[in-house]
Amino acid sequence: MSVRFGMLLSAPMPTLDKVMKIAQQAEEGGMFSLTVPDHTLMVPPGFTPNALSLLSALAVKTSKAIIGTGVTDVVRYHPSVLAQIIATIDHLSLGRAFLGLGAGEAMNIKPFGIEWKMPYTTLREGIEIMKRLWTGEKFSYEGKRFKLKDAFLQIKPLQKTIPIYLGANGPKTRELTGEMCEGWMPIAETPKTYRENLRDVERGCEKAGRKVEEIDTALQIYTAVDPSFEKAMERARQFSGVIVSAVEKAEQAGYNLELPEGVSKKFYFEQLLLDDAMLMEFLKLSSLVTEEMIRDFFIVGTPEDCEDKIEEFVKAGVKHFMLINVSPDPKYVLKVYAERIIPAFSD
Repeated sequence: MSVRFGMLLSAPMPTLDKVMKIAQQAEEGGMFSLTVPDHTLMVPPGFTPNALSLLSALAVKTSKAIIGTGVTDVVRYHPSVLAQIIATIDHLSLGRAFLGLGAGEAMNIKPFGIEWKMPYTTLREGIEIMKRLWTGEKFSYEGKRFKLKDAFLQIKPLQKTIPIYLGANGPKTRELTGEMCEGWMPIAETPKTYRENLRDVERGCEKAGRKVEEIDTALQIYTAVDPSFEKAMERARQFSGVIVSAVEKAEQAGYNLELPEGVSKKFYFEQLLLDDAMLMEFLKLSSLVTEEMIRDFFIVGTPEDCEDKIEEFVKAGVKHFMLINVSPDPKYVLKVYAERIIPAFSD
């Protein structure tokens, strides 16, 4: 099996002309996918452009990589609006679009007074609606969250349908991935947790009469590569907060963060707000993350170290790595993946 690698272009970002150059260099280096998280606000704070607008530009500035969100939601965007935008990006990219979806994140929703209820139902109904809209049929829909009457779009994707990837980090949404979607793209997993959590996706596949081989099992993962292990680890440590955002997965992997009294283990990134007190608490908790945990959750170290970790994840079921490049020298990482790692994991 050929393993695929992609680049996740995460906010805060440099100027957009630099983002375009990074994306083009990544594609030229053999990256299979280019993924943009869809944030209105971001931690750490900084330049955060709209992901869907950026994907439209990437669609015409690149030619081979598949491009998509990692992730957006049907809370800020009505399913009809999102379906039309992604179908348009599919045309601009000549059939290379995918849609990464999640249930929503507090920082993108709560400060703006957007209604956020029944997240699982909203997500499921949104997927059903978009898949039907992409066929071009006219239909009515009576759901708990969405109601449509004689609805249809006057644009269909170039692809038969847009592949939907769920950033599913809980049992119910992982099952939903197996039932209805084409890809799974969680964040904050170790080889152990990925292997175990993939069983939920498999269970969803069984419900729908599908095979798990039909699912592109992806993973959003931080990577820091350097000839010096210590320099790579020093950079990776600055992003240890993502492990705090998945405390239950850390426990599943066998770690104990020993959280202060009163801090919920449900302290997920999805619940984080750009509130000074909450951010300070988040930073304090990040200091509890050990080097051992970072080595387990990240692809970090020398090129040899990284190859060993990738092999562990591949054995756990990962077929598609969506890399968040946080290395001391980002260009060095692209070179290592292009010249060494991607060829080593290709058929």
